[in-house]
Amino acid sequence: MESDVRAELDKLHERITRLRERVTRLEAEGPYMTDALLRIEKSVERLNGHISKGIWAVILLFIGVVVKFTVDGGWTKIPPIN
Repeated sequence: MESDVRAELDKLHERITRLRERVTRLEAEGPYMTDALLRIEKSVERLNGHISKGIWAVILLFIGVVVKFTVDGGWTKIPPIN
């Protein structure tokens, strides 16, 4: 009976030791993770800016095509739908 209790205590001690090592490792990696997340955030913000510019370029291109079509009298060349 006492040997069973001792075996269980040894298992718990090993588990606590592994958890302690894991926590120590995670604490050491914390600053690196924070820096990596900040870099990712900046990249996403930059990408968002580029996407916005691309959308505006497509919208302005569409408006330009419609204006050119109108100036060239394109609306009068479209046959009526019966």
